[in-house]
Amino acid sequence: MKTARILVVDDAKFTRDLMVKAVKAEYPQFEVETAQDGRKAQKLLEAGRFDLVLCDWEMPEMSGIELLTWLREHEQGHNKDVPFIMVTSLDDKEYVVEAVQHGVTGYVTKPFNNDQLISKVTKVLVKTHVISREDLAEIMRQRTRVMGGGTTVNVLTGKPVMQSTASPGNRRVRGKAMLMFGEYKLPVMIRELTPQDVVVMTARDQGLPDMFANLSVGFVAGKGEQQTRLTVKGCVTMLQAQEKRIDAESVYVGIRFTDIDQKSSQLLSKVIARLSRQV
Repeated sequence: MKTARILVVDDAKFTRDLMVKAVKAEYPQFEVETAQDGRKAQKLLEAGRFDLVLCDWEMPEMSGIELLTWLREHEQGHNKDVPFIMVTSLDDKEYVVEAVQHGVTGYVTKPFNNDQLISKVTKVLVKTHVISREDLAEIMRQRTRVMGGGTTVNVLTGKPVMQSTASPGNRRVRGKAMLMFGEYKLPVMIRELTPQDVVVMTARDQGLPDMFANLSVGFVAGKGEQQTRLTVKGCVTMLQAQEKRIDAESVYVGIRFTDIDQKSSQLLSKVIARLSRQV
């Protein structure tokens, strides 16, 4: 994998440290530099090339949107087209539109978890070819582990999926879902569900998504006025036959959620809780 230079800009030391720790834990070979405001970031960007900027919006001296505007208009700069991810609590539509108009690459809303941040970082670096498809496949292989003859699946985390405290009593989650990719709408059965991942089971002959394909997962939990509906974007990280036989009829599909905002995260927690009670 190539090395990369990433600039983290935030006036809150805690948030800067959190982002640096998340990036270094995932990509220890990357060089990560920090700045506590836009002015200091400006000097670093003038001095050398970066592969990605993670930047807060609200900062003293120079805000994130001002730094982004300067970058995109700085014709002679090293980083005029550098990918720029805005990390901020300003999630109103008007702010998102303003950031897009000024050339932002992506948007992460505070509060965020490491998975949400790294998912966005990885997506951008794959698009800019800093991380190759082969590199991504190897990362996923290292994180994916199959246990118990294919009946219990660990997706990406290296630990049992249902260890999440979001699932009451760590009980299994069972229910129905829908995978939507291309022209397909594929009904599936949920086998494991956490705030970060889902493992579903489907028939082998139903038309499976490709490995690392982007898709949407639709959930419905509860009945009547208590019903919760949610559609979440994700990436396929595992395709595993239910049984170790070449004629196995069922397949497990592991999906890592991506781009989950705070509202969707809260709804997903409700889905998990309600499906857990149905087991």
